[in-house]
Amino acid sequence: MVQLSDGIDTLYENRKKFIIIGLTGRTGSGCSSAAQILSKSVENITLPKPKLCGESNDRKYKIIYDFAQNNWEQFHWIQIKTIITSFILDNPYVDFEDYVSKTLATATLPKDVIREQLQKTIKDKYISLHKKRDELNKSRKKLEASNTIKKDQIEARREKSYDFYFKTLPVFTNELKETLNILSGNSYTKVYQLIGDNIRSSGKAFDSHFNAKNIYRISIRVNKIIKIFTKRAKKNKDNVYIVIDTFRNPFEAIFFRERYAAFYLLSINTKNAHREHRLKKMLSLTDDQLTEIDEKEGEQSYNDEKFFISQNIPKCIELSDIHINNPHVAEDDFSTLKKQLAWYVSLIMHPGLIAPSREERCMQMAYNAKLASGCLSRQVGATIANESNSIQAIGWNDPAHGQSPCLLRNVKDLINSEDTGVYSKYEKNNKKFRDELKRKYEKALADPNLVKKLCGRNVSYCFKKIQNEVDKKKNKGGNQVYTRSLHAEENAFLQIVKYGGAGIKGGKLYTTASPCELCSKKAYQLGIKDIIYIDPYPGIAKDHILRIGTEAPKLTLFHGAIGRAYNQLFEPVIPYKDELEMILSKK
Repeated sequence: MVQLSDGIDTLYENRKKFIIIGLTGRTGSGCSSAAQILSKSVENITLPKPKLCGESNDRKYKIIYDFAQNNWEQFHWIQIKTIITSFILDNPYVDFEDYVSKTLATATLPKDVIREQLQKTIKDKYISLHKKRDELNKSRKKLEASNTIKKDQIEARREKSYDFYFKTLPVFTNELKETLNILSGNSYTKVYQLIGDNIRSSGKAFDSHFNAKNIYRISIRVNKIIKIFTKRAKKNKDNVYIVIDTFRNPFEAIFFRERYAAFYLLSINTKNAHREHRLKKMLSLTDDQLTEIDEKEGEQSYNDEKFFISQNIPKCIELSDIHINNPHVAEDDFSTLKKQLAWYVSLIMHPGLIAPSREERCMQMAYNAKLASGCLSRQVGATIANESNSIQAIGWNDPAHGQSPCLLRNVKDLINSEDTGVYSKYEKNNKKFRDELKRKYEKALADPNLVKKLCGRNVSYCFKKIQNEVDKKKNKGGNQVYTRSLHAEENAFLQIVKYGGAGIKGGKLYTTASPCELCSKKAYQLGIKDIIYIDPYPGIAKDHILRIGTEAPKLTLFHGAIGRAYNQLFEPVIPYKDELEMILSKK
């Protein structure tokens, strides 16, 4: 007798057979801890037990807990740092020693000391693995050149590659990390960040010359390893569960999102105070070393090749499908992290097990709102809700109603005095502004080769950037006030005033970024009691405005699924009632 439940199993088969999770987050936020949890069996994770009675979230977690206990599979851990090590091992030891000694040498840490430490600890193993790496490459080239390739030869090489990437390389990478950190607490981070940039530039570990064809070199190698693992799993009739730790360049995350429908980017977030505590405890970093890491990982604005090759963790966090909060509860207490990972992996495997939280619902509205923004730099959305999470207004960063967003304007029209209704009197008549605009765009737009490269793109321009260039020539520096757009939070506040909504005192502000100093003051004055944000604002809003006085709002780091993941995780494949009836039917 055919069981209808077999049909249900088939519907979920693809989801349960193949999952790739990418992790992103700042150094010290807990990405490696999350990967370590995901790579364990459910017995070894020891998920926190659910409460037998409680609120709605407690009941949801009990459903997740029961599902995870019966369906969890451990993930295989691919570390970006081991992939970077594989690029390092493409080079002879002497090249590695030269590069590291030049990179790390200071007045208090001379090259000779660095060379001596490397030779004493990892030289012999490096040379051995370089030779092994070279043999693997020669074996691959020999197979590719052969006219008759036997199946057993391919499988033998695949096993060697699997052992090298999943067993040998991780161990050596950790040894290399320990060696570098003996020299100074941030040596490993500094060296690997620079080498990562080099690989994206030149395709080589120690060469920084930029060639655009190499932007995805790290991603391509990771993808090859995924294919090696997938073919091996297929042979053994195993499922493919992979966690990639850690994405720090947004284009590498996009690479996998565009190739795999089953790829989910998870950001692991924590408060800066918690992150700094971990780094000081684990690596004994000084405040100056922490500042150096933060500057490298913070939001950057590049107009050269660094735009493509550098780390941009704020952008990775912005791109994330699921946001995980990893608070510092107690030393080595990862119970909150474990619960959230089990929660979202279960939903990836079986969408619709539970409904989204109120916070997810409100943040998803903010996320959808941001897509309406015509800002050229960044899209931000905001939602205002009352204390019961009933939405009162939404907003996004855009010019005032009646003015055209920057995305829809064309610099050629402004230079040629066409479509004049969308440009201000200042833009049309101020000589210094127009001279700067023409200096930046006129020659470029007259070059047929550059126009051809545009491929029909609308040539929008950012007013604030041009005006700040004008002011630099007057030694005034940049000014954020020149933005044409209202901020998303500001726009949401004004929608309530404009259309006569209910009062929002005691309410909540959801934002896909976090409020700046000006929007923070408005939120404080309006009596907002809870600000739920995704990415911390780099300014002083939190410490200077939001943590003072008697009416200070609570700041909450968002955790949950948004964007495409919101629909993928909470929309059932079939109605849950039908699913249960099929499974329990004896037909």
